[in-house]
Amino acid sequence: MSLYTSRHPIARIGLPSRLFLAFVRFYCRLEIDGLEHVPSSGAFILAANHSSHADTAVIFAALPRALRKRVVAAAAQDYFFDNGPRQFVSRVLFNTVPVPRKMTSATDPLRHVVRALREGYGVVLYPEGTRSRTGEIGPFRSGIGRLAAEFPNVPIVPVWLEGTARVLPKNGLPIPRPVKVKVHFGEPLKSERAWLADKASWKVMSARVRDAVMRLRSRSGGDQKPE
Repeated sequence: MSLYTSRHPIARIGLPSRLFLAFVRFYCRLEIDGLEHVPSSGAFILAANHSSHADTAVIFAALPRALRKRVVAAAAQDYFFDNGPRQFVSRVLFNTVPVPRKMTSATDPLRHVVRALREGYGVVLYPEGTRSRTGEIGPFRSGIGRLAAEFPNVPIVPVWLEGTARVLPKNGLPIPRPVKVKVHFGEPLKSERAWLADKASWKVMSARVRDAVMRLRSRSGGDQKPE
């Protein structure tokens, strides 16, 4: 359980990460609902809506400290894996793994996610593939359905994030604002409707996961529209 966990000395100390996430909880007045739905052992997927670069920090801040070391976050390879400060910070704080946003035939874009799940990690995934500009939930890409087909026994936990688009809007200044944020974890889904050989079933499963996130949104009565 160390394949994707950052080995940098700062990450091993753990204190900087704990202080940062404690600040996130305080600054965003974090409210958490449904944490009991997140498995305490074994691989799982957290499938969340995506409106802000604050999303991953908020999810990690919502998780129990003992769980964070075995959770990785899928991140855009072209943006976060530049061999610069973004890559260093995201690896140390969130154990990020790269996912290319542009499809190529040469490599499997989800290979690191697949390997992390096989190793028993929990994976934070944003099935929309990019941040929403309006706060509305976009269509989910078929990759989440493919993962469901490949790992039928891995629970997929829908996650609705409310308020992060106001903390760090996609088109705003890179200065976080002290806005209350809510994290809603839903009941896990299983992939009884997806098969690896049937790509159409991937899309059906992806839509099912999106519907679960939408239900959390309706239940919370909130939205993610940036101000």
